[in-house]
Amino acid sequence: MTSTLLELQDLSGGYPPVSVFRDVSLVFSPDETLGIFGPNGHGKTTLLKTVAGLIDPWRGGVYFDGHRLNAEGDMPARPSEYVNYDFFRRRRTQARTAAQAGLIYVMQNNLLFPELTVEEVLAIAPQAAFGRPGIVQMKDTVDHLFPRLKERWQSKIRYLSGGERQMASIAAGLLAMPRLLILDEPTLGLSPKLRVELANAIHTIRDSGVPLIVVDQNAQFLSNLVSRLVLFEHGSITREFKGSNVPDHDELITMMFGETRG
Repeated sequence: MTSTLLELQDLSGGYPPVSVFRDVSLVFSPDETLGIFGPNGHGKTTLLKTVAGLIDPWRGGVYFDGHRLNAEGDMPARPSEYVNYDFFRRRRTQARTAAQAGLIYVMQNNLLFPELTVEEVLAIAPQAAFGRPGIVQMKDTVDHLFPRLKERWQSKIRYLSGGERQMASIAAGLLAMPRLLILDEPTLGLSPKLRVELANAIHTIRDSGVPLIVVDQNAQFLSNLVSRLVLFEHGSITREFKGSNVPDHDELITMMFGETRG
């Protein structure tokens, strides 16, 4: 496959009046795994939330499988920074539209329903598949990937460890039958053991053919996972690497943060 699945055209956005990212253009094909690496606070999560329809872009276009997900034209300026215009202004992009198309975004920080059990969360997750086939097979895949969740089947999400909540989040994303799965900091804050366990599961997801975009601060994890890597700094893509040119952990750290002394 070589067709374009996701395309960003000169995308800019943020939280009015603060600009977070500017003029981001990116083409993603379904036969690759893309990694995004960069310092904290430089706009990676805001960009992903915009792509997934959670935040309206200021200008530019988000295209998925050739269809535009956001309204054309620039977002009108807000006369006052003290008014939440989302209460009465029609959204220019919708998370439901992105999910219905098959663009599934798993946020950082395990944002699930804290009072629901693991069983309940994973029972409602397929509603986001909007009829895409393969749910039964995907349930088997999730059981194989995350056997720990079966052990916590009747536990409320709030009582899970951070790693278990991350597993539940990714499992819910998979049960939405993604045509593109975006993972935002999946190994953030995990113990070394759980980090390895989750990294192995994500490698298996990649090998199963699910197109992936992954943001993570674990340079070694990304270097071993992706077929293409972009560096994201100060709200912009600054460098890109493909295939065998993807830098390893030490090269990437040096590139982003300079030489370190032991």
